[in-house]
Amino acid sequence: MSDDPAQLAVTDQIRAAGEHAERLLIASGRPAPVRTTPEQAPPWFRETRAVMLRAEEDGSLRHCDHLAAPQPTAILAEAADRLVCWDCYTRAQARRSCHLCGGPAGTQSLHGGVEAVIRGPAAVYSRVLCRSCAEPTGPRGTFGNGR
Repeated sequence: MSDDPAQLAVTDQIRAAGEHAERLLIASGRPAPVRTTPEQAPPWFRETRAVMLRAEEDGSLRHCDHLAAPQPTAILAEAADRLVCWDCYTRAQARRSCHLCGGPAGTQSLHGGVEAVIRGPAAVYSRVLCRSCAEPTGPRGTFGNGR
């Protein structure tokens, strides 16, 4: 951890943005995002995070036009090389595709697709499955059947 005041301030803003994203999820009626280490997270998260980190490293990470300062953000598993603001994440829900079969996920309502959400320091990572690909007996936590 750096002792540089500017770096500490940015770190605090990033943490606050992550906490804000968690509150927004809960306020929208969805379950709180799961907090886990990358090593303990399901494969979809590790793959999504790896794509995002590679894009960040090579300079190809894209951002929606609304991001100007640390704020709640999301990374969608199907577009892991793009960081989006909270409003773009919310609007995308109705149009998202199932991460397994590619069909419509039906996420316009909470009863449509099954969304898995994991909270990172500043962003939530999200993946959706359609009802057919989700576990028949219902999701466990926000992970669905873990595939």
